Amino acid sequence: MTTAKAEKKQDDLEKLISDYGPSKYQDIVRAMQWARHLRRQEEFRNVPMAELIDRSLLDVVSGKIKVAEIEEAVKVDQEIEEKLASKRPDDSKRLRKDSEKPAKEAA
Repeated sequence: MTTAKAEKKQDDLEKLISDYGPSKYQDIVRAMQWARHLRRQEEFRNVPMAELIDRSLLDVVSGKIKVAEIEEAVKVDQEIEEKLASKRPDDSKRLRKDSEKPAKEAA
C-alpha cells in the first residue's frame, strides 16, 4: 500500500516538474536549499535525504513554500554555519604546522 502511495507521489511530482514554467531550474536549486534546511531540523534528521528532496521539490513546485521563506531559512542556516565554523579549531593552521615538520629519514 505504501509503495503505491509513493509511486503516485513520484508521478505527481514528475508531472508537476515537467509541466513547470521557465523558473524550474532556479526552483530546483531552491528545493535543494529547502531540503538542506529541513535536514537541520530534529524531526527530519532520520529521514533519508532522497525523501527530503522529493518533499522539498513538491513543496516548492506546488507553491506550499514561498521563495521568501526559503531565502530566510538559507540566511539562518548560513549564520549557524558561520558560528559553528568560528568555534571549530582552524585545521589549516594545524595542517601547515604538520607539513613544516621535517620528514623522518628512511632507515
